[in-house]
Amino acid sequence: MSDPFACAVKVRLKPGRDASVRGRHPWVYRGSLAGPVPVGTAPVRVAGANGRPLGTALPGGSGGSLALRMVAFGDERWDAAALRLRLLAAARLRERLALDADAFRLVHAEGDDLPGLVIDRYGPVAVCQLFERAWEPLLPAVLEVLAGELGAADVLLRGGDAAAGVPTVLRGRMPAAEVVIREGGVRFAVDLLGGQKTGFFLDQRENRRRVASLAGGASLLNLFAYSGGFAVAALAAGAARAVNVDASPQALALARRAYALNGLRADDAGFVTGDAFRVVRALAAAGERFGVVVADPPAFVKRKADLEAGLRGYKDVNLHAMRLVEPGGLLFTCSCSALVGEEQFGEMLAAAALDAGRTLRVLERRGAGPDHPVSAFCREAEHLKAWLCAVN
Repeated sequence: MSDPFACAVKVRLKPGRDASVRGRHPWVYRGSLAGPVPVGTAPVRVAGANGRPLGTALPGGSGGSLALRMVAFGDERWDAAALRLRLLAAARLRERLALDADAFRLVHAEGDDLPGLVIDRYGPVAVCQLFERAWEPLLPAVLEVLAGELGAADVLLRGGDAAAGVPTVLRGRMPAAEVVIREGGVRFAVDLLGGQKTGFFLDQRENRRRVASLAGGASLLNLFAYSGGFAVAALAAGAARAVNVDASPQALALARRAYALNGLRADDAGFVTGDAFRVVRALAAAGERFGVVVADPPAFVKRKADLEAGLRGYKDVNLHAMRLVEPGGLLFTCSCSALVGEEQFGEMLAAAALDAGRTLRVLERRGAGPDHPVSAFCREAEHLKAWLCAVN
C-alpha cells in the first residue's frame, strides 16, 4: 500500500505570490500557481518561483478558486506522526477549555492546523466532515487516533454538505437516530443521521448560554430555530415563553423532544412551521412583541456572487425582527456567512434599523465558541458573527 502522506508532485508559485504562504496562510489560489492545478488526492510539495521550498499542501478538489490547502510550512513534517500530534493537541485544548458539555468541536480545520477537516464529538461518537477529497486517504490515520487515544466508540463520516445523505460508519456502529447531549444542565436532542451540520449547531453553545442569562421572565422569538436550542436554554433559565419558527417540521420535532428532556411545557403555539420571512410579517401584523428576538438564519452568502442578494436577505429578516422587539428589548442576530465581514454586517443592521424606524445599540459582538478556534494567519475562516443589540 502506498504512503498517503507521500508527495506526488511539486508545484511552483508565480513570482511575487509566495508572501501569504511564507506568512503561514494555508490557502493557495489557482491564480497563484505557475502551472496546472494538481489532480488527485496525494499531497504536493509547494515551492516559490525561485524553487525555494515553502511546504506541503493538500490539493483542492472542490472545483473553486482554492487550489491548495497548506498542511506544513517550510521544512515541517507531514506524516502520520505529525497528524497524530495535531489531533492530540486539539483534544488537549478542548479539555483545557472546560466547556461543561459532552458535545463539542474536536477539530476545527484551519483553526487546528488541519485545513479541510472537521471533527465533532457527541459523547462517545465522533463525526468527521471532509471539505477536501484529499483527506479520504488519510482517514485510516485519523481513525487510529480517534478510536485509540481519544476513545471514540463510533466514528461517522459526513460529506462537506452535511445536510445531504446518511453518514457512513467508519468505525463501530450507526448510532440511534436521536442522541441526547448535555450543555451545562440543559439537554438537547440531536439527529446525527440527517440533521444540519454534523447534527447540531455546536458553534452557538456560548451564545445560547448568554441569551439564556438575559431572558429571565421575558418572551423569546427564535427565528430559524432548527432544534430549538436558544428557546430551550432560555426557558430552562426562566424565560416566560418562547416561539420557535422553522421551515422544517422534523427540526421542530427535535425541539419538542428537547422540551420534554428538560421538563418544559410544549404548547403548540410555541412551534410554528413556516418560512421565517413570512412568519415575521404575520406576527407583526398580529401585534406580537417579544422581549428577546433571536435571528440565526442559514448562510445567505456562499459565493462572492451571492453577496449583494445575501445582504438584502439579512437586511429583510433583521428589519422585521426589530419590529417584533418590544421597546427596550434585545435582538440577538447572526450571520454564518464567512464572506460577510463585520463591517458589512454592521452596515446592514444600521440600514435595517433605519427602515424599521427603530434605534439600535450594539452591546456585544460575539462569535463561535472557543472550541472553534480561528488561526491568526487565516482570519477569513472566521464564519460566525453574532451581535447582541438593544432595540428602542
